[in-house]
Amino acid sequence: MSNLNKLDFTALEVSERNYLKWIQDVKLHLIAKSLRATIEEPANDEPIYETQKAIVLIFIRRHIYDAL
Repeated sequence: MSNLNKLDFTALEVSERNYLKWIQDVKLHLIAKSLRATIEEPANDEPIYETQKAIVLIFIRRHIYDAL
């Protein structure tokens, strides 16, 4: 993997063998950053801004193996 930034957790492998652990890590990190509503249905109609979506997409893409 050629990511130069240190990852917060193990990237999703090409074989997707670590998918369950990976998705749990993603959810926990997004909850900690108050960004959970970007990947799940918001409970109280809170707005989701384009900047929040971009942050989450960058975060997820950084944690996927480059070959995917």
